[in-house]
Amino acid sequence: MEMVRIIPMASSIRPSLSSFRSCVSRCGVSLSSCNSSRRPSFLHLGSAVQQSQLFSVKASKLFRVEGSNMAVRSAGNMAQASTSITQEEALEWVKKDNRRMLHVVYRVGDLERTIKFYTECLGMKLLRKRDIPEERYTNAFLGYGPEDSHFVIELTYNYGVDKYDIGTGFGHFGIAVEDVAKTVDLIKAKGGKVTREPGPVKGGSTVIAFIEDPDGYKFELLERGPTPEPLCQVMLRVGDLDRSINFYEKAFGMELLRKRDNPEYKYTIAMMGFGPEDKSAVLELTYNYGVTQYDKGNAYAQIAVGTDDVYKTAEVIKISEGKLTREPGPLPGINTKITACLDPDGWKTV
Repeated sequence: MEMVRIIPMASSIRPSLSSFRSCVSRCGVSLSSCNSSRRPSFLHLGSAVQQSQLFSVKASKLFRVEGSNMAVRSAGNMAQASTSITQEEALEWVKKDNRRMLHVVYRVGDLERTIKFYTECLGMKLLRKRDIPEERYTNAFLGYGPEDSHFVIELTYNYGVDKYDIGTGFGHFGIAVEDVAKTVDLIKAKGGKVTREPGPVKGGSTVIAFIEDPDGYKFELLERGPTPEPLCQVMLRVGDLDRSINFYEKAFGMELLRKRDNPEYKYTIAMMGFGPEDKSAVLELTYNYGVTQYDKGNAYAQIAVGTDDVYKTAEVIKISEGKLTREPGPLPGINTKITACLDPDGWKTV
């Protein structure tokens, strides 16, 4: 048995208001801001675990507790938005909302080992890092460009926890590279694990390969020309594909970019996003014939999405069969508004 300290998402979060580049992280909870004079700044508070007390759990079930995923936007001096909108107005508004996938949050057992692998083997940059020793966790943000313009990774390391259960629901991340074979050779030279050698995807011509990072997270390498968004996919498994497509279209205003059924291998995929696959990060939803539920484990946490109005977002989520885990409103002490929800399969996302 292992004692693990779980710290609550407290109301005492106090990021500096003198800088729009502030960050507050609490065991998978991050508050990051993007400063731009030409577009709204987005902030994110992603609670990977709600923490309240010291307790012991089996290693395979560590941190299997309810969490929340919150997309946050700097509100400036705007007054609180009215929530009295009709269903028709809400569904029409979400299509016009200014949204972008901000970052994906998950837990790792050795932060320095993972940073080394991502930077040396996958070509990412360490964007920032924050250690909170009194609360026994460290966060690191990595990606291929600044957080205010790129989809990035937020890693969480909890002191003393060296292993997590990835579960069966999480699939993989996708990274676009110009030469899959060369990338695989580099990964092998660095001691990385290749689970699928480079070659064309089944039923298509795109060259791909699969690798695993030191914690067992799978990455699909896709051969693609120069792209503004190399970190291009998050694949999650769902129990009812049409239900999920309907939810992400209505609640998040995502577009169904493409859908492909593969009866030979008994699965169907749907690509959802706010822009084309070759220029923006997308959500890949996978339905395996006859499988309606998955074990989500305790490793993967959530995706953060920016929105212009959390109040209207919450209304749309409610009428789209989503579950609000935090009502929209300002963070304590600062004029930043947040909301949180789960999709029909229980994935933490906003």
